[in-house]
Amino acid sequence: MLKQWRLTTTLVVALFSSSFCFADEVAIQQDAHGVDYVTGGIGSEEVDAMESFKKQFNLYFLFSEGKVGRVIDDINISITDSKNQAVFALEHAAPRLLLNLPSGKYQAVASYLGSEQRYRFTHDAKKHQRIILNWKNKIDEDTVEPLTDDAAESEAPVTETP
Repeated sequence: MLKQWRLTTTLVVALFSSSFCFADEVAIQQDAHGVDYVTGGIGSEEVDAMESFKKQFNLYFLFSEGKVGRVIDDINISITDSKNQAVFALEHAAPRLLLNLPSGKYQAVASYLGSEQRYRFTHDAKKHQRIILNWKNKIDEDTVEPLTDDAAESEAPVTETP
């Protein structure tokens, strides 16, 4: 009985510790260009942690895919100014990215699974700005059920009759 209690206690402590550590991993960092940023948003703990940082940053990126806007991670993003000078770069960004940029004209180049998006924008540092980059997928898994081999063999080909 005592061993079972110790095991249960150990598992509960480990579970709570990992969830708190998970949220604690969301912290202000700095890229090679000196720009402060926070990236995260995988799981409810990280989303909550990101919310606490929102007021400290003037630019918010959300990365998603498909018609339903499923959040995605592992995004590589770079931002250049109007003189084509790099001002921010990050590899393996999570679905949400907060950062501070001065007012100006910029271009964000983001890539996900080999597909690249470019987005030009004018930014006012005195305002909070949100940019959503969405990658369209060829088949939206939320609306199409995958076809099994058995089902594919049993279906007759579709023909049109005049």
